[in-house]
Amino acid sequence: MFAVQFDSPGYIDVLQVRNIPVPSPGEGEVLIALEASAINPADVKIRSGMITPQGSAPFTLGYDLVGTVKQTGPNAGRFLPGDRVIGASTSAVTGNGTWSEFVCLPETSLARAPENVDSAILAQLPLPGLTAMQAVDALQLTPGADVLVAGAAGAVGRIALQLLHLRGYRAHALVRRAEQAESLPTGVAEEVHIGSLPVSRVDAVIDTAGIDLSAALRPGGHYVTVVPGSPPHSVSPESATLVITRESGAMLHALAELLAAGELDLPGSTTFTFSEIEAAHHEYDRQLGRRITLVV
Repeated sequence: MFAVQFDSPGYIDVLQVRNIPVPSPGEGEVLIALEASAINPADVKIRSGMITPQGSAPFTLGYDLVGTVKQTGPNAGRFLPGDRVIGASTSAVTGNGTWSEFVCLPETSLARAPENVDSAILAQLPLPGLTAMQAVDALQLTPGADVLVAGAAGAVGRIALQLLHLRGYRAHALVRRAEQAESLPTGVAEEVHIGSLPVSRVDAVIDTAGIDLSAALRPGGHYVTVVPGSPPHSVSPESATLVITRESGAMLHALAELLAAGELDLPGSTTFTFSEIEAAHHEYDRQLGRRITLVV
């Protein structure tokens, strides 16, 4: 089977499409034939060495997965061969990347794929959706609270903004450029701030961009970040939460239901095949955050 791998971190040209053996599912695992995945910022950071790859070389990249179950391992009974699923592998922690023709994942990390949703759209959901949902869950605030999302036009921020709105929070968006503001889902943000923090302070912030938002936070407010190395030192540990995304089929199921019901909007993406992996990464860098989908 093919797999996108690298031996040592570096520039885009370290990536190679190789032929490797098909894995066998272990206890509680499922073997999935890959349909589509996506490029996430963490993939670029692992490839470049900003995040240290887990395990030993060669390393396989990839977090997101849309595919079809081919085989189940011992004591894996949630899915049957032929079932279409979505999943996320937290490869920065596990070392188990999804950019290969066949992928083994725990069945607890999978959810059934909603019908009539294209693979290129579904591939944008797993990692950003899980990260956004876990960040919103960490707020522990009552509905009606004001929450600022930094990086609201990014994959995680966009979903977080929508989840906040669905749960009854007053969501505020922070973006860098005017064109990003225009790309946000309509009707979910109370206010959109371009390039500067709001004048009025908020009850909580969700930082998906790795910037200092402490000046926007009310005394006693909650600072949630998904970026390692933050929040700033001015925020007390009791008021801060760093979200390290964990795999969860149950959360993916909830996100997939929202997507199928039309309550969650995902943007269009540019699609490449895995044989075009270098071109896909160059386009990802050039488009500065526009979603790139990889298909078999």
